Amino acid sequence: MTPKCYNRGASPMTGEMTIAARRRHPASGFGVTLLLILSVLFFSRDALATMVLRMNHQFPETTVGSKIDQWFASEVLAATQGAVDIHIYWSNRLGDPRDNLSLLQRGDIDMAAMSAGYFPDALPLFAAPNAIPMGMDDICQASAIMKAVVDKIPALEQEAAASGVRPLFFHTLNPYLLVSTAPTTSFSQLSGKRIRAWGNDLPRLISSAGATPVTLFLPDVYNALKHGVIDACPFSVDLAVSYQIHDFARHISDVVIWEGPAWGVWISLKAWDRLSPAHRQIFIDTAEKARLKELPELLAAEKSAREYLKNQDIQFHRFPEKEQQAWKAAAPDFFSELISAMTAQGKGDAAKQMVEIWSDVRERVHCPESTR
Repeated sequence: MTPKCYNRGASPMTGEMTIAARRRHPASGFGVTLLLILSVLFFSRDALATMVLRMNHQFPETTVGSKIDQWFASEVLAATQGAVDIHIYWSNRLGDPRDNLSLLQRGDIDMAAMSAGYFPDALPLFAAPNAIPMGMDDICQASAIMKAVVDKIPALEQEAAASGVRPLFFHTLNPYLLVSTAPTTSFSQLSGKRIRAWGNDLPRLISSAGATPVTLFLPDVYNALKHGVIDACPFSVDLAVSYQIHDFARHISDVVIWEGPAWGVWISLKAWDRLSPAHRQIFIDTAEKARLKELPELLAAEKSAREYLKNQDIQFHRFPEKEQQAWKAAAPDFFSELISAMTAQGKGDAAKQMVEIWSDVRERVHCPESTR
């Protein structure tokens, strides 16, 4: 039997074309090469496939902090060269604010822009700075306090880990003043008013003035004022513009009811574990840049909002210092209560350290300029 002969490099198992056949199909060699190139590109792309992280956000995209969060997402996308893409769903599109923690734990979402004050039972140490009223003076203190306690008190990291989450950075909000449907310039005028509240501490501050606290989440505030459910709401002037509550509440009293760290940007530990060490560091570095970037933009936003509201004939009222002191004197000692409550949970030392850091920050840190 005459042996079969194959062209050099050909194999009976691969069915490669003979040289004559290739001459009849001059594009065939190019086609094979192109297929090889496309295969390499496809598998390379697949190996470096973009990780999409879904973030539920409790605010609309128009607030200063929301724009910072969008900047953060864009910076992460660029720094990871497209490998990590954070998709933000504004105004609670992926779930109610009260459900964010459980959504993270179940893996229904990967990230959340959420306030720890909504979860005082699961995150009590994180919730305290977000909730204690009349505890800070300006946004610079609010920004500094949260970074300090997270960096210096290991119990906060442990608390977050127990809930399956990790904080990345915390926003601040401009001072929450009293936005109301009628002028309020004294402690005694608060009696009988229905005032929006949240958490465990603010309702008791409101009650100490003889007013009635009404627990509402942010999306409900506009309609509550519109339909007379509440008479007043602690709110920053720029958020008053964003949420358009000045349509119904046309008086603002310059008493700082609350100032502190606001919502945090959180990531589930499940999502964090999926990130490479290099990408985790990008998240950490970009988070600190975002925290610092926000402060001057917030100061500018408050100034702009005040000017806008004055042009809309919104009335600003002075709330004298002696009236503020009268309110503070009637209110509970929130710091002592925090230590007692945390001691009962085995976190007393962490709470004491938090109060010490808090006092130090309030003494040392002040914004370099005022917008008022």
